[in-house]
Amino acid sequence: MQAQGQLITLRDSSGAKAVIAPDLGGWLLRYTRHLPELGYVEGLHFAQEVVDRYPNQMYAGNPLLFPQVSFSHLPGKEHHYQWKGQTFALPQHGLARRSKWRVTGVNESRVMMELSDSQETRKAYPFSFGTEVTYELREGRLHYRQVVENRGDGVMPFSTGIHPYLPVPIMAKGERNDCFVELPGARRVVTNDEWRSWRTEPFATKKLPVGDDVSGTLFLTDLGTPEISLVDPSAAVKITLNFAQAPAHRYVALWSKSTSDPFYCIEPWTALPNSLNREKSELIELAPGAKFEAGMWFNVSRV
Repeated sequence: MQAQGQLITLRDSSGAKAVIAPDLGGWLLRYTRHLPELGYVEGLHFAQEVVDRYPNQMYAGNPLLFPQVSFSHLPGKEHHYQWKGQTFALPQHGLARRSKWRVTGVNESRVMMELSDSQETRKAYPFSFGTEVTYELREGRLHYRQVVENRGDGVMPFSTGIHPYLPVPIMAKGERNDCFVELPGARRVVTNDEWRSWRTEPFATKKLPVGDDVSGTLFLTDLGTPEISLVDPSAAVKITLNFAQAPAHRYVALWSKSTSDPFYCIEPWTALPNSLNREKSELIELAPGAKFEAGMWFNVSRV
């Protein structure tokens, strides 16, 4: 482990590396794995100029989403929600990615970070909480674990998720539009009223071309298997995200800013947009003293 200012670098015996910036929202900036004959292969899109613009843009790495995924919207008030008759302003994807995380443990291959409520967070999210995130390299894979605890005396509503930016193409010799997302059978989630309600429709197992426009976000649920891969056929390499240990992450958002940007996002979420403003929503409502846990892993491998 090397700590350089705000950066923590993890390594394991396989040669895999990960770089985390606790002060920048617990931001996982890089994950790379060494593959025979290919050398180091990036598992996340990284751009220093994006990091330098933090927190205005986070189009890189893996930002953490808590205590909400996506946006909240009230009539005439973007990024606002109501709870128990009070109105609160909460930025898109919550406050965790804009907050400084405290490192609670670190060694050569693992870092543990914690974010807890403060006078500032309670202005936007009036609950007493603690959330801990662990990143650990094991045999080349990067494991992610999150624990959320309700430290208050009332029910605590929240949603959570991750927002990994995957590189397209994965290798420089590849072509962006040759890449595809390997998806299990699922159901597509569709709304016609800005997420006041929604419906689902069949979405067959397929290889979704990265060249398809998902700038409006493609939402899936009821996945046949909790695993999705981004494949670069020219390089015969793929990046896999497995969330079998995160059953509450029932939704996946597929998004890229455009059909030419060098990244593509595959985002497991526990809720859909605007969930804090829906009377009947998929929010997690955590009892006082209760804990929520979820685990996932990333891997870079040959096809």
